[in-house]
Amino acid sequence: MHSGARSLIVVGFAVLALGPGARGSYAQGPQGVVEGLYPTQLVPGQTIVLNAAIPGRAMVQSVEIAPAAGVTVSGIKMGDVKEGIGWWEITVVVAPDAAPGTRTMTAVLPMGRTAPRTLTVVAHTPTISDLKIMSSALNQPAFDIQFAAADPAGDLGTAPYVWFSLFCGSGEPEVGVANGKVANGIVRASIANPRAHPKAGQSPSGAKCDLQVRASDAKKADSNTLKAAVDFK
Repeated sequence: MHSGARSLIVVGFAVLALGPGARGSYAQGPQGVVEGLYPTQLVPGQTIVLNAAIPGRAMVQSVEIAPAAGVTVSGIKMGDVKEGIGWWEITVVVAPDAAPGTRTMTAVLPMGRTAPRTLTVVAHTPTISDLKIMSSALNQPAFDIQFAAADPAGDLGTAPYVWFSLFCGSGEPEVGVANGKVANGIVRASIANPRAHPKAGQSPSGAKCDLQVRASDAKKADSNTLKAAVDFK
């Protein structure tokens, strides 16, 4: 939901894209937890896949969203299990007339219901397009991108957050947020070059990477996501 140089999706990008964890108790009240959930924003008229991290291998029997008016859960799919956390893909269909505001999502497991997580149906979102890689030198600390942005509500501001995920062929993606700059409907931002900032104990990432970006307006409403290949030379 938010975008300078380096930091984050899906959330670091992995941490920021997940959002804050919600922890509960297996002994009292809800019988499970949703450790991570992204995105947490529902857009009227769109079908959205929520990614939920739930400890253990318990099967998700159903997912409830409340209030339910205008929001339908149309599919539940189990993904990978990593370090004891099961990742689930929950497909949600949001009606064009779904009322903006806060909703809660609860997963139903064999041992009981999870603690609720918050979702928000937004009134409007910015739209981005035409993502371009402006520079990607192999020996530079950052590379520059730009994209066109439109926000009918005028909430984009002059320095929107630009969220990014950069996958360079092995390990986990680099995720983070950069501070964008807007001029004449064009957003520009610089993203750290992973080869220039390798993580401790890791070799530099490959020269070819897959980039995903989205932007957030001043009210923290997220745009659509754009993808592009980055070839460091």
